[in-house]
Amino acid sequence: MNPPAPDDLILTRVFDAPRELVFKAWTDPGQLAVWWGPHGFTNPRCEWDARPGGLIRVDMRGPDGTVYPMPGEYREIVEPERLVFTTGALDGEGNLMFEMLNTVTFEETGGKTTLTLRTHVLRMTEAATRHLDGQEIGWSQSLERLGSLLEQIQSVAGREIVITRDFDAARELLWEAMTDPARVVQWWGPRGFTTTIEEMDVRPGGVWQLVMHGPDGVNYPNRSVFTEVLKPERLAYRLKGGREGAPGVDFETTWTFEMIEGGGTRVTIRMVFLSPKDREKVVSEYGAIEGGKQTLERLGEHAAAGPVVVERTFHAPVEAVWKAITDTEQMKQWYFEIEDFAPEPGCEFRFVVEHQGMVYDHRCKVTEVIPGRKLAYTWRFEGHAGESLVTFDLFPEGDATRLRVTHEGLESFPKTEAFARKNFQQGWTSLIGTELKAFLGGGSAAP
Repeated sequence: MNPPAPDDLILTRVFDAPRELVFKAWTDPGQLAVWWGPHGFTNPRCEWDARPGGLIRVDMRGPDGTVYPMPGEYREIVEPERLVFTTGALDGEGNLMFEMLNTVTFEETGGKTTLTLRTHVLRMTEAATRHLDGQEIGWSQSLERLGSLLEQIQSVAGREIVITRDFDAARELLWEAMTDPARVVQWWGPRGFTTTIEEMDVRPGGVWQLVMHGPDGVNYPNRSVFTEVLKPERLAYRLKGGREGAPGVDFETTWTFEMIEGGGTRVTIRMVFLSPKDREKVVSEYGAIEGGKQTLERLGEHAAAGPVVVERTFHAPVEAVWKAITDTEQMKQWYFEIEDFAPEPGCEFRFVVEHQGMVYDHRCKVTEVIPGRKLAYTWRFEGHAGESLVTFDLFPEGDATRLRVTHEGLESFPKTEAFARKNFQQGWTSLIGTELKAFLGGGSAAP
């Protein structure tokens, strides 16, 4: 092995876990999202394509809401012995500030794993040199979080159910579907079930009281207490309930909402029971695994019938964001070139977009304007059936602004691939999450 360079960082930790388990925690995106980053950080986007040449993209969100985009690439994978990959950091304009080469080795002795991490600077701008000062603390805290995760994984062995599904819908839409009682009752439970919600107070310590009604007429009362609410990333609660008149069950549930490529979302339900016996009970008596899958299927159907919703928070005042979405000179820099637009009710405007050899003539009419708060206009395509509505809602949050874009009525468009819902989802995700973010100076505080 080559001797370390002066700026190399080398850390060694011993984990009381088998090597295969530790190695998986470095290659499974779902596990990486739990422990990657210093204390207080979350990873709303965590994509790790674990193969040589596979790309890495993580959006790390700090305790203050600031997002730090991290790109990377796998160079070498020798399972379960060695990982070599790059990581970096992007500035507000998407330029790479620095790039590190990371080598992680895993050695097992007596059921324990010795992990050695070596980081080497590949390139570094002068402005980014300060990041070197904090990398040892950052890595040390990440490894502490990894240790906690490994302990948790081993402690729940045989007591856990995990169900995952990918959705062609934004996290914001799925989060609202999961936390708005009026929407939850439209899809909650396996097929054939209906739900009555008596109380749903979505905050830590808040109570969620409901009754599920089975197709055979049997009722299933449930009472949950929320233990964690991190919008729109994670929701956790402790549930007690079961079949009416029968002994109940008691378990902890965590829902995670992870952004995936194309503006979609990966939803994971993780249920942890008091004992393997309790887990087996809900699987055999209640069909928990199949029921969970059907519940997510119904959520997908509900989301597909709803509007496209994209929400981002920017480190910019409301006035700046409002001007970006209403001033034609600014709009052409991130949105479209629209000469005849004015933020006035009744204003009719058009713009033409060419995409994959097709020309789309957009015809719109402003329907509502509340300066600094709300802008809405109809949206249709000349020569095609259907009309939809686009609404921009702005919410001041201190020195930042939260912008929510809702595009509803898409079901009125022709049922063809060109007008597929996923295209609108990807389009608005790119416009708001990438183009507008770059225009406002990269000031996205949260995805």
